[in-house]
Amino acid sequence: MKTSNIDPALAICLQRFAQLDVQTPTPQLDYVQRRRLLSELQARLLRRQGLAGIAVQNHFVSAQGREITVRSYMPSHHASGQTLVWLHGGGWMVGSLDTHDDLCEHLAHYSGHTVLSVHYRRTPENPFPAAVDDAQAVLQWLHQMQGVLPFASSKVLLGGDSAGGHLALATAVRAVLQPHPAHAQIQALLLLYPCILPDLATPSVQAFAQGYGLTDAAMHQYWQALGGADDALRTPSLCTAALPRLPPTAIMTASHDILCDEAEKFAHQLQALPQGPHCVLQRADGMVHGFARMLTASPAARQHVEGACRMLEQLRTS
Repeated sequence: MKTSNIDPALAICLQRFAQLDVQTPTPQLDYVQRRRLLSELQARLLRRQGLAGIAVQNHFVSAQGREITVRSYMPSHHASGQTLVWLHGGGWMVGSLDTHDDLCEHLAHYSGHTVLSVHYRRTPENPFPAAVDDAQAVLQWLHQMQGVLPFASSKVLLGGDSAGGHLALATAVRAVLQPHPAHAQIQALLLLYPCILPDLATPSVQAFAQGYGLTDAAMHQYWQALGGADDALRTPSLCTAALPRLPPTAIMTASHDILCDEAEKFAHQLQALPQGPHCVLQRADGMVHGFARMLTASPAARQHVEGACRMLEQLRTS
């Protein structure tokens, strides 16, 4: 495994993941089931004792024909009064509330916001835009629950990592194109190494296709399983009519990530719009795709997550 020029702690983490993969034979599982199992096992490998001063609670959002589980992380120093709705990564296919426990706790700790993690419907069982529908249902629920739950509000922040970043962007674009007064309004976006386009034809894909965690082959498979080929929101960065009206946006990329170039190109696209949203971009040096989920293993990754929270705060107060 190539690990040159990346954070040594992340290099060790990738090696542990590779060993876990080899040591977990699952001939009875299909590709999707195995990817989900390994994601959960990776999270258990990294999980640390919960942070002090963060109250964690599960909630259940009733939507048409389904129930959406969300998990709130409310810091005792909840001075901001803001709620950050978080859509987890995992190629739209894997990942869960549990795989992102550490990240969401740290986001709450560093930002002072209540973080609300959403377990949206995953592919391939639920093609796009099912996950966006779930995100919208949560925004509606937050609007309805004002005065009932302390973190429910008519205005929220929205973010996600990897595929979750893509979903956050798609949700924001739909909110622009189809505004709804009974939904919480999105005040700012925080996107960590988001998926943007399915063609995977950038130099960073060629440079980091193997040996840095996320591979180009896996990303192709995730895009294929996403479905929704005829839905314009599948590639929200191409919805040019909506982009100038997006909320302020913070984007953090990872230097050693196949998705680095496409995310940075999108940030530059927003920054070049004459009347576009305020957009800040930062590249996390020495980081691989998914570093935020590995922050308990890497002090450098924790610093970058803290830096992402500062980016969001700058947007919120600018």
